[in-house]
Amino acid sequence: MFLIDDLLLMPIDGMKFVFRTLARIAEEQYTDDAPVKERLLELQVRLENQEITEAEYVREEAEILRELRAIQNRKREMAGLPPEQAGGFSGKLGEGSGASVTFEVDEGKK
Repeated sequence: MFLIDDLLLMPIDGMKFVFRTLARIAEEQYTDDAPVKERLLELQVRLENQEITEAEYVREEAEILRELRAIQNRKREMAGLPPEQAGGFSGKLGEGSGASVTFEVDEGKK
């Protein structure tokens, strides 16, 4: 009796395996940020080789960073965490712009 059940359910089990495998591969591709990071590196190389202007770089970089943020949010949602809050930072990038950071060490807490 069990042999007959196994034979009858074999095609269904095979299809379940195929669908689970497809779902796993699709999930991996949906949350893989390596190709997007590679595009960012290629964009930086194009800027260094003066193939694009800085304005084009900033525009394309913003788009790529939005894609990376979306992928990170997908990963967080799949892990059961809330997505990052939108908003972020704003500002302009100008030639010679920079930032400085100062760290103060409290001598009493060494």
